[in-house]
Amino acid sequence: MTSHFAYLAVCICVLGGFARAEQASIGFEGPHEGPAPQEMQEDGYRIVTRNAMISTAEKSGDGTDGPTEIEGTMGQRSGIAILRDAPFTFVSLDWQSERGAPAVQVEGYLGDLMVAGERYVADPAQPGFTRFDAGVLKGQVVDRLILYPQRDGAGMGALDRVILEDAPEMPETS
Repeated sequence: MTSHFAYLAVCICVLGGFARAEQASIGFEGPHEGPAPQEMQEDGYRIVTRNAMISTAEKSGDGTDGPTEIEGTMGQRSGIAILRDAPFTFVSLDWQSERGAPAVQVEGYLGDLMVAGERYVADPAQPGFTRFDAGVLKGQVVDRLILYPQRDGAGMGALDRVILEDAPEMPETS
């Protein structure tokens, strides 16, 4: 009887390991401080930027995922797209206020369809980065995540540590 329980425990552990989704932490590592490359790769994801800057902790704050973080270019509409051929889900991001109460808009897409969007606002009284967990995007399957970080006279923020997870496998249909 004891061997049956041991066998069952091993099976549960093995199957539980297979059921876990892989997480990736996008920290915008690799490029040096200055204008962000228009395209870069990190942890199996393709990152496409528009009007974005890579900065170090010396300039902007205390990055939470390595020595660099990303922010918008002052006074311009900035965008950061995170894409992958295989679907994924958005888990969280780290966002900080450098001045004012800046917002970052996050939109998730599956193909051409916008699945959901949400907005996070950094508290200027909170020093350093604050982790914001996915709200309406939690568990939503996407293949593209677009982030619009604010950086203008009304608010300046920096972004780091975007946590993404493999989407659960969908059952096959016949």
